Amino acid sequence: MKTCVIETEKICKSFVSDGEVNNVIKNLDMKLYQEDFTVIMGSSGSGKSTLLYLLSGMDKVTSGKVYLKEQEITALKENAMADIRKDFIGFVFQNMNLIPDLTLLENVLSPSYQSKIKKEEKKKRAEMLIEKMELSAHKNKFPNQLSGGQKQRTAICRALMNQPQVLFADEPTGALNSNAGKGVLDTFTKLHEDGQSIVMVTHDLKAAVRGSRVIFLRDGRIDGELEQGPFRQEEEEARERMLYEFLKERNW
Repeated sequence: MKTCVIETEKICKSFVSDGEVNNVIKNLDMKLYQEDFTVIMGSSGSGKSTLLYLLSGMDKVTSGKVYLKEQEITALKENAMADIRKDFIGFVFQNMNLIPDLTLLENVLSPSYQSKIKKEEKKKRAEMLIEKMELSAHKNKFPNQLSGGQKQRTAICRALMNQPQVLFADEPTGALNSNAGKGVLDTFTKLHEDGQSIVMVTHDLKAAVRGSRVIFLRDGRIDGELEQGPFRQEEEEARERMLYEFLKERNW
C-alpha cells in the first residue's frame, strides 16, 4: 500500500484584482504518494503553478487544509513553515534562481547554511550531488559562466541538498533548449528510479511522459488522472500515445 506524503482537504486559493475575486483553486482534494513521480498538467490559467506552491507550503491557502506527513501546515507560523520547507521539500524553479555572486558549489550548499550538520559533511554531500550531475569540472564557476542545462542541474543539486522527502519542480525545462531539457528530464527519471518522490508542473508532453501519474487540472479542479506505472525507456512511444489520448479527451 502506498504511503501518502501530502494530502489536501478542500483547499481554495483566491486573489483579488481590481476589486474582483479570482478563485484559482476550488475545493480541491488530492493525495500525493511516496516514491511517485506526479505530473500536473492543464491549460494556461488552470492553476497548475498555484497548486504546486500550495502543496509545497511556498504559499498559503485561502481556505481548506494541507497535510505533510499527516501534519497540518495551513495554520503554522512562518518560522515553523520555513523549518518544514527546509527539512521536507526541495523546489526547482523554471528560471533556476541561482545566486549570481555565489559559485556553483556555494549555491548548492546554500540551503544547508543553517543546518547543524558539520561543515565537512555538508561539503561532502554537495560535492557528491555535483559529481552525480556531472558538474564537478564547473563547481567553482559562477552562474553566468554556466549553460542553461548546467544551471538547472545546479538548481536540482541545491533542491536535493537537505535530502527532501518531496522534490517539486515548476516547468523545469521551460527555459531550456531540447538537448538541455532532455538532460534535465533524464536526471528526474534517474532520481525517481532511485526512490525520490517528485511533483512536477509541465505543459510539455515529452516531460509529462516521464511521470508515473498525471493529474489534469481545469479551472482549479482535477479533471482526470492517468496512472502510467514505472518509467521504462522502451515503452516511451506507447506512453506518449496513452498520454496524448488522455489529453485529447480533455481538449488540451
